[in-house]
Amino acid sequence: MRLSLLASVLGLLALGAMVTSPGSATAAKSKMGCDIGTEVWDASQGKCQPGTPKYTRKAAEPVKQPAAKVTAAKKAPAAKKAPAAKKAPAAAK
Repeated sequence: MRLSLLASVLGLLALGAMVTSPGSATAAKSKMGCDIGTEVWDASQGKCQPGTPKYTRKAAEPVKQPAAKVTAAKKAPAAKKAPAAKKAPAAAK
């Protein structure tokens, strides 16, 4: 009895693993259903045609620029501002 119960539980786990597996590899599709990189949408014919896209997206990697060198000798201290003179309140009439 215990052996059949163990076998059925393992069978269910194996079945669940097979169902949730990705299966065969599928190509990435565009909004119109064309394979990205190998097909382009032809609006005059209304279907995908073999070929490469005219425009491609740039990589999302940022361009690394060298850091600017700042030395203490070149940087001058900020000039201090003189305090503003306070004005006398207007005389009451």
